[in-house]
Amino acid sequence: MMMKTYILPCAFLISLSVLLPPLVRAQDSLSGKEARTYTTIGFQASFVSGLGISVGYNEEDKYRFRVTGGFVTSDNVSYYSFGVEYEIELTKHRPYRVFIGPGFGFRGESDGDTHSTFGLGTGFETSLTGGSIFENVSGGVEVYYPTYYFLTNTIWFGGGLFISYNF
Repeated sequence: MMMKTYILPCAFLISLSVLLPPLVRAQDSLSGKEARTYTTIGFQASFVSGLGISVGYNEEDKYRFRVTGGFVTSDNVSYYSFGVEYEIELTKHRPYRVFIGPGFGFRGESDGDTHSTFGLGTGFETSLTGGSIFENVSGGVEVYYPTYYFLTNTIWFGGGLFISYNF
């Protein structure tokens, strides 16, 4: 019974990831925009890839690899997180980008409590200061489904927000 609940959303995401890229790339080829490689540094808060400082590398509108990590201490308890994302570009429009891809995260506390997650999702990033996202401040949102929470052995939604400086 539980497995049937996840078949329709998973089928939708798979079909979207197969059908959308050729349509978007067909439109982008008419725009004549030049692809660029750039680095990002910023802050990310994600149920999948963690909370903290993020560093990413974009390869010519093909993909972004992002690593996020953070450490916080409060009331004799330390919290930490580490995560990675691989974002496959679906658009080449410079004021924004749309992407899909997997993310993985690991977080824990100094008392030994740990949590791991894995998710497949889609995201949107846009320039926050106008113009191109190259050499600019940008912000974005990610929605993951399905997201597998290893500790509780459940599948549910995940999401995240980020802000980055691109150079």
